[in-house]
Amino acid sequence: MDELKKYGKNILINDYEKSILLKYNINVLECNSIDEVLLLIDRIIDDLEDEEYDELDYIASVIAERKYYMETNK
Repeated sequence: MDELKKYGKNILINDYEKSILLKYNINVLECNSIDEVLLLIDRIIDDLEDEEYDELDYIASVIAERKYYMETNK
């Protein structure tokens, strides 16, 4: 698995997740928080075809789970 890299303010994602997000024009370098990344995903995910939806939904789930664990381990 790819190593997590930090972008912005505590946005931890790996290269694979970053590439999928960029595929859908979500640039984590322009985001201020993980919540903003998840909001951008939420805004476009319903307009996608099944395969694209599944791909982006998986990334959103992984990021949301990581966010949860980061917040509970403080």
